[in-house]
Amino acid sequence: MNSHKKVQRTYALAHGMIQYGAHDSAVVSERMALVDLLREHLLTTLQLRQHVLNLELRLRNVSFVDVRQLFHRIGEATEQCSAFLDERIHDLGAPPQRQALSLLGMSSHADETSFATCLHHISENTCALMGFAPQTKVFMDRAVINGDYNSLHLMTDCVYQISQLVALIQIHLPAEPVGTSSRTPVQHAI
Repeated sequence: MNSHKKVQRTYALAHGMIQYGAHDSAVVSERMALVDLLREHLLTTLQLRQHVLNLELRLRNVSFVDVRQLFHRIGEATEQCSAFLDERIHDLGAPPQRQALSLLGMSSHADETSFATCLHHISENTCALMGFAPQTKVFMDRAVINGDYNSLHLMTDCVYQISQLVALIQIHLPAEPVGTSSRTPVQHAI
């Protein structure tokens, strides 16, 4: 009778989690908290991608091919990492986030942002991503206690992906830690 109506599939987070092996309410709440953590780091990865894109735009007229290729490679790595995190969020039963988050305040400010500012933002976002592994440790410990090995494997994969991205950036763009200011040497009077 109502076969002409399209049925839109909803993603009830708790229902989706039961589908992926989370039968206990403690496991479901752990996975919901994990989804929030993954969403936070997905947003950071997307912000990092935006700053790398800004640098790529600034470098389009630079004659240093290696520099352009470096930022292109970092840009591809951030794109792959954000796609991976989005898929893992979806695997946990939540709707995909990447499209919605990328539209949220991610407009290009390439003409307004200096090269140094973009590098600073990349450094800040990289430091934020470095915090993922310590934040995930609590979830991993609880997953082992609860016997939720699907979540444990998912978190291990996410830690690996984010660590690979951070390592690529740190190898090629070493920067001083966020929060430290560059100090000028003090001249002593003789």
